[in-house]
Amino acid sequence: MLRWARGPRDRQENLAEFVATETGALRAEAALDVDRAVDSLRYYAGLVGKVDGRVLSGVPGHFGHTAREPYGVVGGVAARNSALSTFARQAAPALAAGNGFVLHAHAEAPLGPILMAHLAETAGINALAVFTGPELLAAHLAGHRSVGMLAYAGPVDTGRKVIRASADPIVPLTLNLASVNSAFVLPSADLAAAVPSVLHSRFSCAGQNWFGVSHVYVHASLYEEFVTRAVALARRITVGPALDPGALMGPLPSEAACERLAAAVAQGVAGGAEVRTGGRRVPGLEGGGYYEPTVVTGAAPANPLRAEPVAGPVLTVSPYTDTDAVAAEANATRSGGIAQVWGRDAGAVKAMADRLDVGTVWINTHDALSPEIATTAWRESGHGTAGGPDALDACTRTKMIMWDVTPLAGRVPAFTKIATRTDSEGSRNA
Repeated sequence: MLRWARGPRDRQENLAEFVATETGALRAEAALDVDRAVDSLRYYAGLVGKVDGRVLSGVPGHFGHTAREPYGVVGGVAARNSALSTFARQAAPALAAGNGFVLHAHAEAPLGPILMAHLAETAGINALAVFTGPELLAAHLAGHRSVGMLAYAGPVDTGRKVIRASADPIVPLTLNLASVNSAFVLPSADLAAAVPSVLHSRFSCAGQNWFGVSHVYVHASLYEEFVTRAVALARRITVGPALDPGALMGPLPSEAACERLAAAVAQGVAGGAEVRTGGRRVPGLEGGGYYEPTVVTGAAPANPLRAEPVAGPVLTVSPYTDTDAVAAEANATRSGGIAQVWGRDAGAVKAMADRLDVGTVWINTHDALSPEIATTAWRESGHGTAGGPDALDACTRTKMIMWDVTPLAGRVPAFTKIATRTDSEGSRNA
């Protein structure tokens, strides 16, 4: 695994340019994806041989312990964006736990993962494979009886198909589904830090990062200033080709993706939302999936720009006054991925974090990703853990082993008193 990590590390520039060309991510964003993949491989390489069980008591005269055993084969399904780091976050703990790993790479961005698999093979790892094709193959992988467990990252609709397919062989899953992630800007927040961080969270990778926020709840006392700052900053974001060193945001992956986003914005405006900036294709770059960074206000909770995950650089903003009410509104979305809370009043920040029905809360940060730190999704954003030592546990199954080591005097099984020598020696007809 360490040799595998050296492969993408030594080829970072070429690999980043390759990924940027394939996906539309900026070269710097693709390079960060390579770095995160390398970090995951190195981290889990350090956990090889460190899969531990527990020693248990509770039954008098008995000794119990658990053993963590590999499933055999772990399957993975990666989304189009952040494909290399997702691949590594899924494959590395599976391999470290003693499993083989097979990945279904997204059909629109398969070449990066295939190249990563080639580097693994070159490094001497022969228990890993990658294939690609339509989404129905992701469900096929989840329902294949040779797969012991599966890690899925991607859109909700495909995730539901994966869940249904896994029900037949009863394959355990970890799910990281596309989510309506929210940020909460409290009255004590520092807007000089919050505004650029929230916008970077949303507009990096053209609004397709699974951990980016798509809606911001801003306390009424800061709302107008937040919107003014956000609109001004969004207008200064230069959109251009992935390899353009002057670009701060790249294109969507395809013309079809751009058309879907334009239709979603039009539907949102028809539902009462107001576009404060953006909301159109980039002039002079038509036909290449280029869409302007877009800030929207006035979108009600049921508006399609807020109710469902939107794949693209669209950020919706709304004011709030009541903390309990805004937490309840956010929880009603049924999304439970990542939330951001911005504020300098520690008590208020903690109270808001406690109210949110999400698996992961980031406080005064927009990018707390590290292989050592787990992220957890709840409710319709998925379940299970990615990252950290918990991911190693997810790639193993628990075997409980109990020993009767010191039977108590006079405490014998009920049938011992009626057993004969013949019984103890075994049946003559056995």
